[in-house]
Amino acid sequence: MAHARITVTQSHPQVRLPEGWRLMPFDVLDSTNTALRRMVEAGTQADEGLVVTAKAQTAGRGRGTRAWVSPVGNLYASFLLESHAGLVHAAELGFVAAVAVITTIQTLMPDRASDLALRCKWPNDVLFDGAKISGILLETAQAPDTSSVFVVVGIGLNLVPVKLTQPLYQVTSLAEHGARIGSSQALEVLAKQVHLHLTTWRSAGFGAIRKIWLDHAAGRNEMITVNLPSEVLTARFVDLDHDGALVVEEKTGNRRRILAGDVILSSKV
Repeated sequence: MAHARITVTQSHPQVRLPEGWRLMPFDVLDSTNTALRRMVEAGTQADEGLVVTAKAQTAGRGRGTRAWVSPVGNLYASFLLESHAGLVHAAELGFVAAVAVITTIQTLMPDRASDLALRCKWPNDVLFDGAKISGILLETAQAPDTSSVFVVVGIGLNLVPVKLTQPLYQVTSLAEHGARIGSSQALEVLAKQVHLHLTTWRSAGFGAIRKIWLDHAAGRNEMITVNLPSEVLTARFVDLDHDGALVVEEKTGNRRRILAGDVILSSKV
């Protein structure tokens, strides 16, 4: 099957990335995650710190089969990170990314983006005043003839308004909160924050990231609905487990660990 055509950008403002990281910017891609996975699996020189961006995506993806509407003006970036512990702790990188998105927005909008306004919705969304401003998609990739496990961390950040014909949830953008931020400026700050929290994760463990995430957790100690493959569960969100699982408490007092599902906050039920 032929891959979607990609267009390499000919001009891109200088973006300062963390030492050793490198940028591959494109004008148009099917998906930054898909493109980066192809590079890794083809055995190209794709090492940790490679960042692929696109001004627009023709087949942007969210979790499952959901599409990610990707007009020009927003940030679409995928980061290649190595999971030194293999697949065991790979999912924790999604929480690293969520924390990085929050501190990125606060860096870009220090007077408007309070801790109270910015919330993490399990497992991979960031909310600004209750509306989705960023989504995160994790996918694993393995280069041929190597045991290294890479995680492609895709981050979409709405810088300008996004028009959805039938939105499943309310969305927002930095522009709607009074900030005019270009994608290059946002990428530079985001890359720095990803690197910062990645270093914390590796040196201090998931517990340090978990604490920050819980401090911003949307719906904690409230009743939420979780759409699971075989049921719809309504329970109280009580914790984030040591491995990133959602911990809920049913009316019976029984606690359950949720590894995969779609959370609907009580205010949205």
